[in-house]
Amino acid sequence: MTAEPIRAALLLEQCWHRVPGGTAVAAVELAGAMARRADVEVVGIAASHRGEPAIAPPEGIEIAHLRLPRSLLYESWVRLGRPRVDRPCGDPDLVHATGGAVPATGAPLVATIHDLAWRHHPDHFTPRGRRMFEAWLSAAGRARRVLCPSAATAADLSDAGIPTERICVVPLGVDQRAADPEDVEALRSRYGLHGSVVLWVGVAEPRKNLVGLVEAMAALPDAVLVLVGPPGWGVDVERLVAPLGDRARVVGPVSEDEKRSWYALADVFAFPSLLEGFGLPVLEAMAQGTPVVTSAGTATAEVVGAAGVLVDPTDSGSLAEGIRHLLDDAVAAGRFAAAGRARAGTLTWDAVAEQTVNVYRAVLAA
Repeated sequence: MTAEPIRAALLLEQCWHRVPGGTAVAAVELAGAMARRADVEVVGIAASHRGEPAIAPPEGIEIAHLRLPRSLLYESWVRLGRPRVDRPCGDPDLVHATGGAVPATGAPLVATIHDLAWRHHPDHFTPRGRRMFEAWLSAAGRARRVLCPSAATAADLSDAGIPTERICVVPLGVDQRAADPEDVEALRSRYGLHGSVVLWVGVAEPRKNLVGLVEAMAALPDAVLVLVGPPGWGVDVERLVAPLGDRARVVGPVSEDEKRSWYALADVFAFPSLLEGFGLPVLEAMAQGTPVVTSAGTATAEVVGAAGVLVDPTDSGSLAEGIRHLLDDAVAAGRFAAAGRARAGTLTWDAVAEQTVNVYRAVLAA
């Protein structure tokens, strides 16, 4: 006899955030991978909206829009423990808070926490932001299981008081599709890129350490720095890269297809973040066969393993040397590119869905 599918309500409100970021990508990709399975029935949770989402939810997934706008909904969940999402979501078997806010529910709860960055770098966040993150962390403490994408975040969660037996490390996945070579060459021509290209992708904010990356690029006069991604907060990107002159290109937000082309175009992907919960752009670069330089002692070091160059992100000289090594040594660059592609091939969104559904089963069987 075939078991009934698990009806899981997943928070997908991140799709409507002004700057969705990696946590929104992770939620959408997980929901999409689950929707391809026969053993899970997914419904999305979102606030009331008049406009279109910044990132489209997976096709075919029902979205249960609650009556409150986001700010009121988030405050109400924290302060009042309502409105519960159970009835609007069709009485799910469990609710999954996929990152950030934790929906009010009477159903079994699973929560994902990507990082505790606000505790490591409180000066990078507003007082209101820190209070909200702390409230969400407290709310996630009542979850039957707390998922996180790295051992680094797992250690932070344990230090924050989450029992280790309730913490599950589930690394993120990556889209395995290769960039179209014609699109890559079209980008190169459009932006006049004829020499070595160092790429960074993300949402600009202080912990991304773009200051250190620009300082490192000053020591690499033959390479161009390309920055791809939406504007964030706390960093004036145009002003920051001004000293590089025509050796910098600020591209801004792009489609997923164009982003893959940028990864494939680059000679080196540099991602010197001071802290990440995972570092999805690192994995995306590896999937396109681009050698990576990233931060030792952080979650991104877990992502690359032995398939990338690790440097001290607080030392721009170390960062410059790591980039120079890959630009000057084609054999080493090729070796890291091949190793990165192989590692990325093991981290798929279908694998993430499988591990997550196994967590759901364990929660419902308890």
